[in-house]
Amino acid sequence: HASPPQFPPENLTMRPQPTPPNLADYQITADLARVDWPRVHAWLASSYWTPGISLERIQRAARNSAVVLSAFLHNTQAAFLRVVSDRTRFAYLCDVWVDTPHRGRGLARHLVQHALNHPDLATCNWLLATQDAHGVYQKLGFTPLPNPERFMSKGAFGAVSS
Repeated sequence: HASPPQFPPENLTMRPQPTPPNLADYQITADLARVDWPRVHAWLASSYWTPGISLERIQRAARNSAVVLSAFLHNTQAAFLRVVSDRTRFAYLCDVWVDTPHRGRGLARHLVQHALNHPDLATCNWLLATQDAHGVYQKLGFTPLPNPERFMSKGAFGAVSS
C-alpha cells in the first residue's frame, strides 16, 4: 500500500494559531528534515514512558505518525511532539517534550494547540497519557477518561526495549 500523503509543513498556516508574546521568537514546524534527531533521542530515551528507546525506533515512529511538530528557538530545537492518528476519528498525542531551559513559558501548551488545530485532525477525538502534566492538558480541554474501565492495553507501557 502507498503511504498516506504527509501534511505539508506550510499548511500549518491554514488555521492560524496566535502566538503568545513570550513565544514570538519560537518557530513551530512539521518539517521532519529539521528535527535534531540526536537531541530528541536524548530526551525521549531519558523519559519515563520510553526509557532507553533507540534512535531508530524514534525515527520510525515519527515517519509513521500523522503529525510531528518541533519548536525551535534560534535554530536550536526546544520541543517535540507527535500525533498518531487515522486523520478521521482518532488522534493520540504522544512524545511531548520541552527541553528544560524552555519549560514554564507555555511552550508545551502552544505546541499542543498547534496539533489540536491541525486541519487533518479536525474531526478526531483525542487521547493522551501523562504521569505529571495534567494541568497543561486540562487547560487545552483534555479531561480524565469518562469510562476508563472500557479501555484496555497490550504491551508494557513505560517499559520499552531498545
